[in-house]
Amino acid sequence: MKKILLFLLVTNTYLSVFAQTTNASLNTQLKTMKTLFLTENYEKYIFYIYPKVYEIMGGQEKMISATKSSIIKMKNDGYKFLSIDFSNPSKFEKKGNETQFTITQNILMDTPKGKVLGSYSLIGISNDKGKNWKFIDTSGKKLETMLKYFPNLSDKLIIKPKIQKIVE
Repeated sequence: MKKILLFLLVTNTYLSVFAQTTNASLNTQLKTMKTLFLTENYEKYIFYIYPKVYEIMGGQEKMISATKSSIIKMKNDGYKFLSIDFSNPSKFEKKGNETQFTITQNILMDTPKGKVLGSYSLIGISNDKGKNWKFIDTSGKKLETMLKYFPNLSDKLIIKPKIQKIVE
């Protein structure tokens, strides 16, 4: 069960795209992450995943393989990413030597049931004062749940409830 939850967290992290924050390096890395995801370059994309995520998955290679399989299955089942953006970045929180924040992912997908818009939080973590960022996707999980897997997270992070609705 833990591996399934983390796989969902990781898979959804691949949906990250460019957003405006007050940190130029962060904005650049979000844009790069988007490009790597859309071009299915998971070998380079894993650089942006918080290391404990892929450690729990059994290592980088296992995570990459599981992600590729999941994306292929989604495509075969009729799911297509139409647009992705970010909104509402939180303020940066300090915990130990890490800078942490959350940002809302807004994902529009074409599905067999129509277009669906999903919004939920992504956690960004930097251990070098905002120069480089690693990400954890919450997949709509509450902060209490995330703290069980990642006890280093600040309890001041704001993780908004997942919102999902059919549009058009």
